Amino acid sequence: MTHIRRTNTMDIYLEQQRKTVVVRQKWKYNWLNEEGTANWNYEQRRDWHHSADNIIWQNWSNKFSFLAVVLEETATNKHLHRQAFNVEFDIEWVLDNGHWTANVTKVKPETSYRSNVDRSNQTINVISRDLEYTSLKKGTVHNTLNHEYAHTLGGGDEYGIRYGNSYDPIYVDDIQALLNIGNELRERYTRDVIDELNTMIHGVNFLAILK
Repeated sequence: MTHIRRTNTMDIYLEQQRKTVVVRQKWKYNWLNEEGTANWNYEQRRDWHHSADNIIWQNWSNKFSFLAVVLEETATNKHLHRQAFNVEFDIEWVLDNGHWTANVTKVKPETSYRSNVDRSNQTINVISRDLEYTSLKKGTVHNTLNHEYAHTLGGGDEYGIRYGNSYDPIYVDDIQALLNIGNELRERYTRDVIDELNTMIHGVNFLAILK
């Protein structure tokens, strides 16, 4: 049996037979250009989306287990107690009815841009080179597309004033974390997914465990 939860930011599939949770977002793209850059052709659009999807899959999928805990036992849910579900994350390119509008701007190499997610308008604003891995501090690795994806799942920025925030959040010293200046996942990044999962099967809650 597969349980499905559709929200305005993601669709969640709980597949009991595979013991897998799939978190899928639909992205509707606007392919934009900085003045002086060539228009996107189809191959460039396709390749950019495939690279973005691969980054999300490689960095997020098979990294968490969601442990089912039966709080109110019934004949239909008791078999789920303490079952561990693997978790997969992906994005789908759609032409309409997307969860998110992704504005991807092709820019010149020297152009500086602060990518962002506008949750109130369900808009992702990124640039062509946000697929690249960079380092903001010695000993850290960072990927902007991956960072912005974490925002679409509900997480807030964790870096501090030194890197452009207006204050120092509670996790400011966790510099290896993805929503800081690193690229590592944290269990707290799945809170919104867990909140939705906890509404899907009566009497069953889930706990996120980073593998």
